[in-house]
Amino acid sequence: MSNEPQSPLIGRHLIHLTTVSSTNTYLLDVLSKSTPPEGTAVLADYQEAGRGQIGSIWHSEPEKNLLCSILLYPNTLQAEDQFLLAQITSLTLIDVLTPICPQISIKWPNDLYLEDRKLGGILIQNQWLGSSLKSSIIGIGLNVNQQSFPIRDIHPHSLRLFTGQDHSVFDLFQQILAALDHRVEQWRSGDADEIRKEYAQYLYALGQPFVFEDLLRSNDFTGIIHGVNKNGALRVEELSSGRIFTFQHKEIRMICRHSS
Repeated sequence: MSNEPQSPLIGRHLIHLTTVSSTNTYLLDVLSKSTPPEGTAVLADYQEAGRGQIGSIWHSEPEKNLLCSILLYPNTLQAEDQFLLAQITSLTLIDVLTPICPQISIKWPNDLYLEDRKLGGILIQNQWLGSSLKSSIIGIGLNVNQQSFPIRDIHPHSLRLFTGQDHSVFDLFQQILAALDHRVEQWRSGDADEIRKEYAQYLYALGQPFVFEDLLRSNDFTGIIHGVNKNGALRVEELSSGRIFTFQHKEIRMICRHSS
């Protein structure tokens, strides 16, 4: 058996675009016509129709931010474990960005927060063949050098605003590819439980009293985040009753910190 390290899987095939509707849409189109190699990564200088979770808009000035997508074929991943992809990607960004901004955290399910403000986000689009996961496209948007944002964006932040200096988007892209390669290998080596544990440690507002809006029951309550379950649902303790409830994405909204 060879002791030589394996070459990276992620980023073997790179595509750099000046303008695209969105990098996820671009890769979906490529997938509809061919079978690109796993690890294919697309970087764009500008997205005309960038999207966040469930149709929300991602605003980005040309050549100021990191806009990329990576293709995986995680066909051994079971449907009930698919949230692992969000956890893997979130930890990848934590790995790369912690040396720059140690206060970074993950606002469930997959936004990056810095100083209570949004620094970036992840959009994962899966394609299924029956019960098998055929492909996954991991889209990443990261505010790098942008300093002003549309008013309708809520509390945006950037590395430039935080550090006071510009950062190389391409260097960050390469670091993310290398870190994602490491995290995917960690998962494929059977370390999924450690990934889940690490993700929970970086959750925004973990263990802190917050006012939440229960969007299913249309009521507000004060609660504490206790992590996520295996399926990726958020576990929140309602302080008034001591009961722990689980919420899927778009079933709960964080309003503000609880003032005692």
